[in-house]
Amino acid sequence: MADTISINELKPGDIMLFSPSDEWISKVIVFLTQSSVSHTGLVDRNPAYLVNEEGDGTIRKMLPDPGERTIYIRRLKNAPDTSVVVDYAMEYVKQKVPYPKSNLVFLGLYIIIGDFIPDTLTGELVKNVVRLACYELIRLANEIQFHDPDKPMVCSQFAAACYDEAALKNGPEYKIHYNEKVTTVPNLIRKIIDQLEKNPEKKYCVEAPEKKHLLGATNHLAEAEDCCKELFGHLTKQKEDHKLAVAAHAGSAEVSDEFIAEIYQFGKHFLKIFGAKDACCASAEGCVKEVNECAGANEMVSGSLEARGGSFVSAEEIKKVLEDLLKYQEAFVTPQDLLVNTTNLEDMGILTYTKDELILHKEKEN
Repeated sequence: MADTISINELKPGDIMLFSPSDEWISKVIVFLTQSSVSHTGLVDRNPAYLVNEEGDGTIRKMLPDPGERTIYIRRLKNAPDTSVVVDYAMEYVKQKVPYPKSNLVFLGLYIIIGDFIPDTLTGELVKNVVRLACYELIRLANEIQFHDPDKPMVCSQFAAACYDEAALKNGPEYKIHYNEKVTTVPNLIRKIIDQLEKNPEKKYCVEAPEKKHLLGATNHLAEAEDCCKELFGHLTKQKEDHKLAVAAHAGSAEVSDEFIAEIYQFGKHFLKIFGAKDACCASAEGCVKEVNECAGANEMVSGSLEARGGSFVSAEEIKKVLEDLLKYQEAFVTPQDLLVNTTNLEDMGILTYTKDELILHKEKEN
């Protein structure tokens, strides 16, 4: 393997994995996934550009300035022309479908599939992040209108989703294969399911989302950054003190009822937006109508939540949502998995380029 790869050696469809940005959300994702990368993109047909999901949608844009972030390049082994993968990626760009602030939603996801049981202080901070991620999913549902939920755009799994589509339409040789580490990640969800099965008659109080958090993305994204800054500091201190509680060593420790309720809400909205494997929603229109009513009246009206401040949900219903989430294996693929936990992606090295090379390739396109 070469230590570096030049911009002129890139091929369309190569997977780009980015070191974390200066955002605290990005730093917490790297911490929780024990990763050196926090974001994913695909090399465009013009190597000065990439296609990736960020902010509120999928975009094609120029590479960042040289040295701004470290970019690792991975390439599918023995594959035919991977430029077709870029074609599928560009379809997402053309659709102009709004997607969630990726880091926030997937920070929530990485938290609930993690392998640690937080202590009291960490648990409160983590619960707040999961709640904010749920608000972002609700906001997204209001923007999507009648988007087909069977076509999910999963943030750091954007590249994996495009390769999956190429495998379905062009042949299995485009399929990315993962090792066993990817399929054994969601330890916290499985622990909660085991906990629910021990007391199947128990009811959990689930509160309706606060209206103030549904008024716009900017406020609660800023709140998430503040929360993540505090969470990152606490987690790193725990690591230094060797006190980070890991599920494998947590013994009989149980997840709190309040945390289970937050995870239930997050999981339910995640499945509505990205499409449950067993048709959690009958249609996109039905999903959006349901969540619009929630946002407009500040009341949850689906399932076992009544049209008021909140209600009680059975252990069985929570278990069903979490089991549906476990079926969504694509959502468990982290940027780190694409970097080290695949069997048919080749490590091409760290990308090197200059500002002049970027300009040259841009001028060729024009």
